Amino acid sequence: MDARPLDLADDAEVQQFYDVSWRAEMDDGRPWNVHWSREELLTTLREPTADQRMEGFVVVDGDRVVASGVLGLSLRDNVDKAWAYPMVDPPRRRAGAGTALVGAMLARCRELGRPTVSMNAAYAGPEDPDAPPVAFALSLGFRQSYSEIFRRLDLPVPADLLDRLDGEGRAHHDGYQIETYVGDVPDHLLPSYCALVNLLGVDAPSGDVTYEAAGMTPDSARERSEQNKRMGRRVFHALAVRDREAVAMTDLAVVPSGDEALQWATYVHRQHRGHRLGAAVKVANLRALQEQCPEVTRVDTENAETNKYMVSINEALGFEIVAVSPHFVLEQEI
Repeated sequence: MDARPLDLADDAEVQQFYDVSWRAEMDDGRPWNVHWSREELLTTLREPTADQRMEGFVVVDGDRVVASGVLGLSLRDNVDKAWAYPMVDPPRRRAGAGTALVGAMLARCRELGRPTVSMNAAYAGPEDPDAPPVAFALSLGFRQSYSEIFRRLDLPVPADLLDRLDGEGRAHHDGYQIETYVGDVPDHLLPSYCALVNLLGVDAPSGDVTYEAAGMTPDSARERSEQNKRMGRRVFHALAVRDREAVAMTDLAVVPSGDEALQWATYVHRQHRGHRLGAAVKVANLRALQEQCPEVTRVDTENAETNKYMVSINEALGFEIVAVSPHFVLEQEI
């Protein structure tokens, strides 16, 4: 078997790469899983933005791709880190393809001077130290840093539930406006929106790995927005605004297939916590989503269980646990 970078100029290899990635995530008995569309994954690989790049890897046996991998790289911040996502064709598991694939991605990280490599997986709970994804990661020298819980919300959320949650928090929102947008955040709010997104990695639970603030700028936010449109994603934004600045945000992305949405970041600035703004923006975004995309039947999210406030909001909205997602870290010698 040969583990190497994906040849993006080889259409046949690219198609095999995507087909293997799909089977590995969506055809192996994990009904809660989600996966990139072909357009999403290949656009991301072929069109890096100013602040992030993703690289593809394959393991080839003869003329067949048997494992696909994606390596995520931040280009403006946290440049000592990388994110690895290995995917092995189910019939070819436990035969060395996964080990070869991760080995190739780790070698690329050493070449780039990135010693800290993260990786995650998902399996049906409860947490099990002997679960295959855990055993695989540990066998490669990774350590488990923390776990997130994968939750799913069936839509539509009843209007009376959204009204009740809105009502419970309204008395705390004096001086704030809750605003929703689809596709683009307005220019006058982009600097403060980027500031919120940049702090998310600093404050979000991340086990024993420390992240510096991200480096999103208004220009790179616009670049990502245009890329999302080319992929066929519709991104819903809800912001809490005070004095013409965003002080809380949440994003939902509707996948190109159009029947499911992914909960992306939710963040409330430290100076504005205690006003129930996290619940307010999430409720507003769900309302906008249900009004404009009634064909969407579910929303998926992941949260660390230590993020008690966000978990409590999700539970109040009706999200239900479907899987556990351990996160692993490896520190390499460079």
